[in-house]
Amino acid sequence: MSSAVKYLNSLSKFGINPGLERVEVLLEYLGNPQEELDIIHIGGSNGKGSTSAMVSSILAEAGYRVGTYNSPEIISFYERMRINGEYMEPEALERITKEVKPYLNKIEADGLGHPTFFEVVTAIAFKYFAEKEVDIAVLEVGLGGRLDATNATNSLVAGITNISLEHTDYLGETMAEIAFEKGGIIKEDSILVTAVEDDEALNKLKDICEERNADMIQVKKDLKVKRLKRDLTGQHFRVEGKKIDENLKIPLLGQYQQQNLGMALGIIEALPNEFQINIKAIKRGLKKVEWPGRLELLGEEPLVILDGAHNPDGAYELRKVIQEDLDYKELILILSILGDKDVEKMLDILTPLADRIIITKNTNERVADPHEVAEILANSGKEVDVVPNIADAVQEAIKEADSADLISVSGSLYTIAEARKFLVKNIIN
Repeated sequence: MSSAVKYLNSLSKFGINPGLERVEVLLEYLGNPQEELDIIHIGGSNGKGSTSAMVSSILAEAGYRVGTYNSPEIISFYERMRINGEYMEPEALERITKEVKPYLNKIEADGLGHPTFFEVVTAIAFKYFAEKEVDIAVLEVGLGGRLDATNATNSLVAGITNISLEHTDYLGETMAEIAFEKGGIIKEDSILVTAVEDDEALNKLKDICEERNADMIQVKKDLKVKRLKRDLTGQHFRVEGKKIDENLKIPLLGQYQQQNLGMALGIIEALPNEFQINIKAIKRGLKKVEWPGRLELLGEEPLVILDGAHNPDGAYELRKVIQEDLDYKELILILSILGDKDVEKMLDILTPLADRIIITKNTNERVADPHEVAEILANSGKEVDVVPNIADAVQEAIKEADSADLISVSGSLYTIAEARKFLVKNIIN
């Protein structure tokens, strides 16, 4: 691990502290690099990562230099900041981190508190993209939107994929309150693209758009997206809209990608006319899109699927895929869920499908205790084991599985990141 990555990870001790004051001051110290960027800002409860990956791939195929900022990482810390799919160079992270460090204590000394891990990494991303003179930057919101560090900037287009009851300690306890927080990324005189269907949330987003003179594109109304066929190599869709009438293929699994595809195309459509993107670029971009850890197939005998389902809505979509899209004999379910999620509801959704359940523990400080999770399942009638180490859990499942079985690893992006590293290093290669 590089010294910069080690230092940045150490900032996690400052936790989550919503607010823009610290990151705005830090960006001012850095010369406000965010002001040099044209930005697409994507939030929502689920699908924002897949949507950003599709948008970035399409723009890159159209000839643009595209910076993409996502979190958390699945493969490498450097993947958080990519330009046309290429990870940030380690030497660039070292150099910019060194530049940033002296300012952090100054900000704390001024009484604003120490900038958090996410605030510092977001500022580094802005600085990096400005230095590289990207044509456009695609940013994924970290938490909520209004007070998220990525919101310390203006944007050409905001995208909000969907809204569910999550992070209620930070975002509010009703759909309207959460929509208010997520809708904070909508800027004056801009455009919102959304697939939100909940009436309470959608009405709040409409109110925000009206207040800020922002147009709204509702992709479920303005684009018809229908899945034609699927297999383990990807999916084919028919898309009909004002500017598109085509059959399109993506190499990503899961019918929920239908919504994310609609979001990506809606965002591309909403960009100013200076961005020229033809259908050939759209088709090439979608065919080449990569998004590790989201219904990612990492083995076929047995089937091994990694998915970052981290809340009930994500768990429901994963269940649909397992039930409708995958053929298997028995299911071994490996789970590690963060404790601030609706653990019981996620278990209710996923565990009835399983023949065996292995509860494990990722290394995130918010992770639910695996023994407590297993206790919830004590009366489920299922075979439930606790294997605290993720690598050991995956290895045990592969050892036990028949070639016709399915191993599903999910519960958190942190869970699948750790499982993926083990699989790629020790099993696949």
